[in-house]
Amino acid sequence: MIEANADKISEIGDRGYKNSGEKGTVVLLRQLENNSTELEEWQFQYRPMSSLDSMLSDWKQMKLQEMLITYNPDVSVVCTFLYPNGAHTSYHFGKV
Repeated sequence: MIEANADKISEIGDRGYKNSGEKGTVVLLRQLENNSTELEEWQFQYRPMSSLDSMLSDWKQMKLQEMLITYNPDVSVVCTFLYPNGAHTSYHFGKV
C-alpha cells in the first residue's frame, strides 16, 4: 500500500507541513473489507500533531508521538492507517 502510493503520501505530507508549519501524519482512511492499493482522494488527510487528539485519542501511547517528534519532514513522511473500528497503525518512510 505504501509503496504503491508513496509519491501521493509524500506530496500530501509536504503540503500539510507547509500549510500548517507543524509536523504531523498523513492519515489514510481504510475500509476493512477493501485491501486494494488504489486510494481515493477522500481517503487522504493531513493532521498536524496539535489536532491528532480529535482523531486518534491514544496516539501518544501507540509510539506515533515519538515517531512524529524524531522524523525530519524534509526527507521523510509519517503515515497512519485509520480503520473503521478505530484501530490505527503508523509507518515512517523516506521520500522517494
